[in-house]
Amino acid sequence: HLRPSDPPNRPPPTHRHRPDLRPPSCRPPVPAPPSYSVQSPLPPTLSSAYPVPAPATARTTSLTSSSASTIRAAACPCPASPSPRPPPAAIILRLASAASPEPPPPPFSRWSPPRAIWRGLSALLLAGQVFHRVLTGRVHRRNLLAQLRRVGPGSAGVSLLTAAFVGMAFTIQFVREFTRLGLHRSVGGVLALALSRELSPVVTAVVAAGRVGSAFAAELGTMQVSEQTDTLRVLGAQPVDYLVVPRVVACVLALPVLTLMSFALGLASSAFLADSIFGVSTSIILESARRALRPWDLISSLLKSQVFGAIIAVVSCAWGVTTHGGAKGVGESTTSAVVVSLVGIFVADFALSCLFFQGAGDSLKYAMG
Repeated sequence: HLRPSDPPNRPPPTHRHRPDLRPPSCRPPVPAPPSYSVQSPLPPTLSSAYPVPAPATARTTSLTSSSASTIRAAACPCPASPSPRPPPAAIILRLASAASPEPPPPPFSRWSPPRAIWRGLSALLLAGQVFHRVLTGRVHRRNLLAQLRRVGPGSAGVSLLTAAFVGMAFTIQFVREFTRLGLHRSVGGVLALALSRELSPVVTAVVAAGRVGSAFAAELGTMQVSEQTDTLRVLGAQPVDYLVVPRVVACVLALPVLTLMSFALGLASSAFLADSIFGVSTSIILESARRALRPWDLISSLLKSQVFGAIIAVVSCAWGVTTHGGAKGVGESTTSAVVVSLVGIFVADFALSCLFFQGAGDSLKYAMG
């Protein structure tokens, strides 16, 4: 009979065995197969005559603990403990930059023009595009009519009310002194020249800059930050033709009409105040105004208004289409557009006054005669 002399110590059977995914070199040693001894069933006489050879046994060598650990470590390359994590990429980049510093950038490589200069150049470029569109007749008529109604009748009430009070305030300032000096016949001429040459166009332009210019900048700025202008380009429409040109043309056409209306109402309110408070007859004021005024005074006033309207529209539209930064950028662009428009109005008024009006003394001489 065969029986195991050293039965193996096997684990109890389980229904589901997990596969050993470790490499062969890292797996635990497999126990040696059991050895079997042979018992002869022959009687002693025969067993002594025919001896059964003993089974061959393997030669074993005893190893020390240090040698065994060395061999086990060489056979199993997998480390017993997890290796340390590599340093983060930021530390590696910092060490690399410290080891090899970057060369200094060339001069003026990071310089960019200030935003005011950039927007000024944008306004000049936009003005050139508008002028070219007007000469070639590329004006959106329906949008032009809508902007004319908005700039003209929409701003008429505010402009007329402002012109009336400005004329009366100007009358209070100098009519009393003129009557004391016996120059009551020149009151109408002074009022007419002041209102036609300076007060009416400037006051109308200031009102338009505050009401129309701010609206233009806010609308175009909102369209720019919400990418509506890009949508127009995708649809095949040019934003300059559809949005900018009608606004500029509407301001250039509507402001001279508003200036004439402001001049008429300002002169009428001044004559009424001089007659009712200071005793200067309305007929004397109107006659003096007729003698002092020349056709060139009214024409130059209309030219001033057209220049002011172009400045307001171009600056507001340029500041609007260069807006970025969301709602905050829209507010900053609107405020900046109004301020720059007012500064441009006053600078242009000084330049045009030096160019147009050089004969105020002669006009007053005719008014007193």
